[in-house]
Amino acid sequence: AGFVVAICGEIMTMPGLPSKPSSEKIIINEAGEIDGLS
Repeated sequence: AGFVVAICGEIMTMPGLPSKPSSEKIIINEAGEIDGLS
């Protein structure tokens, strides 16, 4: 089963979640280490 959801404008699709996911802050630095997980 599936659903079709029309999203118009700036609405939050899941209450309580931020508008930008935390995964956007994760980077790999010059030393090859992962930053932005904490």
